[in-house]
Amino acid sequence: MNSKQTILIKDYAWITFAAAITAVAVKFFFTSTGLAPGGITGLSIVCSSIFHIDVSTMSLCISIPLLILATIVLGKSFGIKTLYITLMTPLFMKIIPSIHTTAILKEINPVLELIVAGAAGGILVGSAIGIALNHDCATGGTDVIALLIQQVLKFMKLSVILFLLDGSVVITSGIITNSIYISIFSFLSLMVIIKTISFVTAKKLTAIKENGIF
Repeated sequence: MNSKQTILIKDYAWITFAAAITAVAVKFFFTSTGLAPGGITGLSIVCSSIFHIDVSTMSLCISIPLLILATIVLGKSFGIKTLYITLMTPLFMKIIPSIHTTAILKEINPVLELIVAGAAGGILVGSAIGIALNHDCATGGTDVIALLIQQVLKFMKLSVILFLLDGSVVITSGIITNSIYISIFSFLSLMVIIKTISFVTAKKLTAIKENGIF
């Protein structure tokens, strides 16, 4: 096995892990609390509540058109990896049961439940997106849209574009659920996601800059 094959296997192992922890975040923290912290995950949760379609199915319906466009613009290798994680994430959502892991916190204080769910889910989703970006793909969500936008608006940081896109989903979730708490703690979770992405991708971004790619 040559070095390229080894790297490719490692890439897909990490990408699989990213898909799994995204599903865990949705099934353990977001579905039960109604939090929708941006991204296709958040958008899928919002649309699922409106159209009464399973979150995993809704995620695919949104992600596939984005994937096709990303493959055309960002390249075949990026597209194949992103297709893989786009298919694996809903699969893990089908396999992993919905568990109200923060139920005991709700009995103590509903706000405490939202804080913990938002932070824990945010760390998981942010880590998943960061891992995907580190291995030259995206999770098939708003990170794909952000990468496409960055091809045109090169002066904008990826984290800023993600914040604007995901912030729109957060606002929409608040309007739909008519709950200020959902909006506030979805926004909290979004901030955790953005910070986690920055932390996870920091080493790669530094290497890129040192190599003069930027």
